[in-house]
Amino acid sequence: MNDNMHGDVADETNPSSALNGRGAEVDADAARVASRRRLLLRGIGKGSALLAAAVPIKTLASTPSVTVNGQICTVSGTQSAAHSKAKNLPTCGGLSPGYYMKIQHWPNFPTTTYTVAGKSFNQNTKFNAVFGGGRAVAMLTIMNTTPNNNDEFHWIPALLNAIKAPTGYVFPYSASEVLALYAGSQSAAALAFFKGFME
Repeated sequence: MNDNMHGDVADETNPSSALNGRGAEVDADAARVASRRRLLLRGIGKGSALLAAAVPIKTLASTPSVTVNGQICTVSGTQSAAHSKAKNLPTCGGLSPGYYMKIQHWPNFPTTTYTVAGKSFNQNTKFNAVFGGGRAVAMLTIMNTTPNNNDEFHWIPALLNAIKAPTGYVFPYSASEVLALYAGSQSAAALAFFKGFME
């Protein structure tokens, strides 16, 4: 009889096996899985780009915090049907697009050159060069061109808030994470989060 309490491996001599004599097939399958796992881990160990594909996009914020109304301050935390709430955490927030219309309000003014995710930029850098998509217009120009109802008008403050959070608040995402949210599958939800909770 098979002494394997978990039933993880089929034993052809066990008449009650659910695999009904397919032990050789299971062994071959297990060998293939182990081989793939070793290949995957070997690739990750060498710093392969496979790591990026193997790790899911982070939906949790860098700094645990809550919105003004007490919801967990993340894209998913504010969308939760359970309306996740927490106490005794700092309040998250950001400055509005209107605030960043003036270059004097950009973080670290008068030095307004930033490096995020290996990209150096300033107020004159085109939006698409920083975010990897969108309009080919200088970021400060976008902030000062009416009507100000385009998506870029909200993504730029999200990035600037991430570079330097307003006094008394924490901004829940790093500047690199803002760029990743823009480029990722949660872009629309992230934009709604920034517009609804961070401005």
